Amino acid sequence: MGVKPEAPAEGVGAVDRALSILFAFRPGEEALTLAELSRRTGLYKSTLLRLIASLERGRMLVRPALEARWRLGPALVTLGLQAEQGTAPLRETVPPVLRRLTAATGESASFYVREGEFRLCLLREEGQHAVRDHLLPGSLLPLDRGAAGHVLCGAGLSVSIGERDPELAAIAAPVRGRGGALLGALCLSGTATRFGEIGRQQELAAVLEREAAQLSHLLGD
Repeated sequence: MGVKPEAPAEGVGAVDRALSILFAFRPGEEALTLAELSRRTGLYKSTLLRLIASLERGRMLVRPALEARWRLGPALVTLGLQAEQGTAPLRETVPPVLRRLTAATGESASFYVREGEFRLCLLREEGQHAVRDHLLPGSLLPLDRGAAGHVLCGAGLSVSIGERDPELAAIAAPVRGRGGALLGALCLSGTATRFGEIGRQQELAAVLEREAAQLSHLLGD
């Protein structure tokens, strides 16, 4: 049996620079000019144009008509749909759970999965409090800080107050599938003030553990 070679830690510079162009786009932005891409990536315009040409050939970037600006292309949508196929059961089953958690507690509810050395907010339901933890689905957060990160590293029910942000707190519980495999972390998050109250903390933990157990049962069948 052959041995799979390890990927070099340093990566490929040209690929890293091309990725920096794609990640320069922010939610809600339709198109960016060359000058703005240069400002956000720190790349010279001449370098940008060479990289953009490759991204255009792959339909990852497109230029409307002959305008000197670019938007994200259809190839990224195709790749995104392919990536989501593996998480289809979660995307169908988890959102109702998040809505129930938010309705019952008023706090923001999220479902995290491990993404390498990070945790990815796969699904999210914003809380009802005026002061709350704001986060977009798709956000990558540190794996070594925060309740959901601890769960994804193998812990059980985890409480984190002021660990990632001094004003924020969270409670997370593991969600398991067949054979007890860890699928992700179900999480409630809000302000450190609210979660710091022992009675409130116990109330939130009870609701969260109940929903995590039910979700594990559904996904484990």
